[in-house]
Amino acid sequence: MNKVINLFKEIKYDTNYFVAKRKLYFQIIQVGVGGTGSTLVQQLTQLLAASDVYCSYLLADPDVFEEKNLKNQLCCEYDVGKSKAKVLAERYGSVYDLNISYYDKSYIEDTSVLKMFLESIDEAAAHRNDVVRIPILIGCVDNNYTRQIMHEYFIESNRLIYIDAGNESVQMAEGPIEKWSFDEKENYNQSGYTGQVVCGVRLNNETYVAPVGEVFANILEEKDEIAPSEMSCAEMSASDPQRMITNKFSALCLMTFLNELIACGELSSHYILFHARKGYMRQFAIM
Repeated sequence: MNKVINLFKEIKYDTNYFVAKRKLYFQIIQVGVGGTGSTLVQQLTQLLAASDVYCSYLLADPDVFEEKNLKNQLCCEYDVGKSKAKVLAERYGSVYDLNISYYDKSYIEDTSVLKMFLESIDEAAAHRNDVVRIPILIGCVDNNYTRQIMHEYFIESNRLIYIDAGNESVQMAEGPIEKWSFDEKENYNQSGYTGQVVCGVRLNNETYVAPVGEVFANILEEKDEIAPSEMSCAEMSASDPQRMITNKFSALCLMTFLNELIACGELSSHYILFHARKGYMRQFAIM
């Protein structure tokens, strides 16, 4: 039988304040604002502005916009060379009158940075007993090194909703495309369209729904991943080329989870698989 998690019913409260008068306070931390992440910022800020919701929203990414990003990310020519997180936080915060913070000093390479985010944002709700704090960690990254850090933080948390998006990379052959073989061109044309979004849930110091690292075990098994900060410029440029339509699908899947959380205070889906070329999505319910 499919299960629906109602946050009000599942969370064990630390005070006796009348439950019906409480509001959910969403502490949203988004790691990564590239192809999928920048699209999500646009969609999520619009949802937050249209909803009567108490929340904080932080974008974490040290990268700057490059000219190549003009083709597949939400940026303009005058954004090139500027911090992605800063540009998006200020742009969509201004458009929707939201207070969006950002962190662009470093990559997320240990759990202490994630703890710092939640502790600093939590001050707004620390002395209120009329809200239920719901930390939401959103992963929009293209490497398993960072996913392993976020998984570690998830396991350590008393209460956390961790939603992770992952896309298949385009299979690129070496050299100019006109010199590729027929098979190399076919691999290129057929690849880069699939992906998944997985939602893990920790409540009351227990794992209610398994995170992405337990659904796809290879994420945690990869021990030779290079930290993003240790990659060369050439490696960063060549790593994980992605298709724009795939990023759009990925962001839409993320919004499916976030909309249900924000609008209803509930979760009914565990993960979604999609194929952007075929226009296909399949939802797997919480069991």
